[in-house]
Amino acid sequence: MNLHIAICDDQRQDASRLEELLMKQITSLQGMTASIEIFESGQTLLQAMTTTAYDIVYLDMEMPEYNGIEVAEKIRLKDARVLIIYVTSHTSYMRRSFAVHPFRYLLKPIDEHELQTATVKAIQQCMQRNNVLSFSIHHMSYNLRVDDIMYITVERGKKLVLCTEQGTYSYYGKLRELEGQLGSHDFCRVHTGFLVNWLYVRSLSKELIQLKNGLELPVSRSRSSDSLRSYHAFIEKRLLR
Repeated sequence: MNLHIAICDDQRQDASRLEELLMKQITSLQGMTASIEIFESGQTLLQAMTTTAYDIVYLDMEMPEYNGIEVAEKIRLKDARVLIIYVTSHTSYMRRSFAVHPFRYLLKPIDEHELQTATVKAIQQCMQRNNVLSFSIHHMSYNLRVDDIMYITVERGKKLVLCTEQGTYSYYGKLRELEGQLGSHDFCRVHTGFLVNWLYVRSLSKELIQLKNGLELPVSRSRSSDSLRSYHAFIEKRLLR
C-alpha cells in the first residue's frame, strides 16, 4: 500500500525531521511505501488538496495566518476521511479541536516511539478504509469504498440508494441486510429509511442530523436514544485513538 502523506508546519526543520522519521518507520513495514509532501502554511496545503487526496496529514497547531484548528476546519470541508494528527508544543487547543475529529496528538519534540504508535494505528485505519461494498446495477458490477458512503436510504421501499459526495447508486436490496454488512463500520440506523455514516455528520439532535455538506436527515423518535449513544461512542472512539 502506498500512503499519501502531508506534513504542514511553518518550522522547516521540524517538518524535515518528522519526514525523516516517518520514511524510516514506514519503509520498515512490509508492503508499505509513502510519498510525503511538506507544506509551510495551511494555505499551500489546502491548495494542494484541491488536486491531491491525502491519507494522513501531520498538522502543526501554531502557524501564522491560520492555526491548526482553522486549517483542519477547512480540510474537513474538502475531505471528511483524511486522518489528522496534530503535532504541537501545546495541548491548550485540544478541546476546541474535537469538532474536526483529530486522529491523534503528538507533542514536540517528537518521541519516536509515540510517532510510530500513532502512525501504525493510522495505517491500520487507512487499510480498513479499503474495505468495499460490492453490488450490481443493470448487470454491471460495482465496488464502492464503504467510507465513501455518506448515508443510505430506501426508495419506494425496494431500492437502496447509496449517497456519496460524488453521486448516488441505486439497486434493489434490503436496508436491514446492508445494516448487518456494515456493522463493523461507523454506520447507524437512525430512521426506518436511513442508515448514516457518522464520519460525515456535523451535528445530531433528537430529531435531526446535519451532515457536513449541510444536508439534513431525520432521526425517528424510536431510534433517537440509540442514535445518540452510537454517536457518542463514535466520538469517544476517535478521541481515544
